[in-house]
Amino acid sequence: MKKILYLLLMAVSGCRPSPEYVPIPTQICLFTTHHGQPIPDAIIYLKYNADTFPGYKNPPAYFDDSFRTGKNARGCIQSVPEGRHWMIGFGYDSLHYPNEVFGSLPITISLDGKPKLDTMFYLSEKH
Repeated sequence: MKKILYLLLMAVSGCRPSPEYVPIPTQICLFTTHHGQPIPDAIIYLKYNADTFPGYKNPPAYFDDSFRTGKNARGCIQSVPEGRHWMIGFGYDSLHYPNEVFGSLPITISLDGKPKLDTMFYLSEKH
């Protein structure tokens, strides 16, 4: 299947200038929550092709990509590369102390298996 997609992309790109970015049909969507309450405006960092937990103390530049959840605590990112990745999330819960909450989740994205992920992302005050 991957070879067929590659050949199709090569055939199409031969007819016009090659694009700088070729989107792939993968996606991660999530809903951030803490103690059953939505956590809006959380930031989610992705570390691609990571077999081990990257930790919470790395600077944003350490991660390969990021996105934010909206006012409804839901967020999505498109064209995620295939592989095993880690998501690290940070948010703010005004109802519980301590207010800073964070969480992590290992994921696998595969065009042949699971190209799209839609999940709850649980944040906590302690780890």
